Amino acid sequence: MIRHPSADPVEAFDGLVTAANDGSAPAPGADAASGSHTSPTATDAGPEHRDGWSRNRLSAAVAAIRGNHARPAGERPLADEIGFFATIGARRDIPHGVALARRGTTTGEVHLVERGAVALVEEHDGRRPIVAFAVRREFCGSVPALLHEPEPWDAVAVMDTSVITVPAARFSAAVQDRWVDRWTTRTLAWLAAVGARMEDIDGRDLDAQAAALLLRHPGEFPVEVCRRAISDLLDIDDATTRRIVDDLEQRGAVRVVGSRISVARPEILRDVVAVGRSGPRRRGSRAAGRRRAAAPTA
Repeated sequence: MIRHPSADPVEAFDGLVTAANDGSAPAPGADAASGSHTSPTATDAGPEHRDGWSRNRLSAAVAAIRGNHARPAGERPLADEIGFFATIGARRDIPHGVALARRGTTTGEVHLVERGAVALVEEHDGRRPIVAFAVRREFCGSVPALLHEPEPWDAVAVMDTSVITVPAARFSAAVQDRWVDRWTTRTLAWLAAVGARMEDIDGRDLDAQAAALLLRHPGEFPVEVCRRAISDLLDIDDATTRRIVDDLEQRGAVRVVGSRISVARPEILRDVVAVGRSGPRRRGSRAAGRRRAAAPTA
């Protein structure tokens, strides 16, 4: 799920997130060594997370959602769009744990991330799983603004983040005047990616949701990094994540050798996903395993 076969988790998305921390994150590996899995949207994180997520943690979670590849170049802003934001936008520094947008509110702003990362956070079965990320040189809030829809999720900074903010109306007008073709393509790609992720989250079984993440990465990677990313993305505690991974290993879906994990039989993972989406909810799956964490502050 986390690792490209030819790279360590830290390096898999290094070009994507190296600049995100701007030197402010904990030392590489600090998160993985900790036994605590603080919710990405908590504001009462312990001392080990006082600076938000590390580059390692972000790289693993982004890779888990997007698969082995970074967002295609055509989906990232071009020079004229960056210039537009720089000319009329307002630069803002957002501390980690703070929400830029709230689910159900009017989409009044579009953000271009300059540093750090923003997670789009869903409400599901008493948990707050992550749907998607916006990292450096990516937009947050652009598609809802163009579709004139309310914010579909909370948008929360998972590390100290800098953004350039433009009013949604100004952004929509600029797209209509200058960039209709490119944004038609981007919007369709975004809707497809988010739709696939929401289908994963809507699985009625936590095992199915974890299996869907594992199917995105058939390579071998550190088991602790794998567990950490599952916990972060599904907003479940360590014990539940360990139980899920152990269960999938017993079924033969994954193989754990030493400190490494790999997908052994993807067809079993696909069966787990299919059963979890169509079958009855497993007893206790609604609230069991969710993290006890505070909601983000605005």
